Amino acid sequence: MTNAVVALLVFTVLLWNNAQAFPNSAADCCLSTSETLVPRRIAESYLIQTLDSGCPIPATVFITRRNKRLCSPPASNQGFPWVMKLIEYLDNRNNKSKGA
Repeated sequence: MTNAVVALLVFTVLLWNNAQAFPNSAADCCLSTSETLVPRRIAESYLIQTLDSGCPIPATVFITRRNKRLCSPPASNQGFPWVMKLIEYLDNRNNKSKGA
């Protein structure tokens, strides 16, 4: 009986230590991308997701006016020129609103 209690305590301590080793700081990554064109009128900003950030795939993440995250192909992907055009549009619009 005491061996079972000791084993249970050791197991609990091991699990507790592992749980603390992985805090609640999971990266918010796109796991796949959609080839669907994101309309200018709903795009507010964007983020560039890279493999260096700990995410499994590179992507362009467009943030909508309603704070939704739309995962699109990376801007470097020549098959989707609309991604780079939308990035340039957002950059120009944001620079104008900052007075630059």
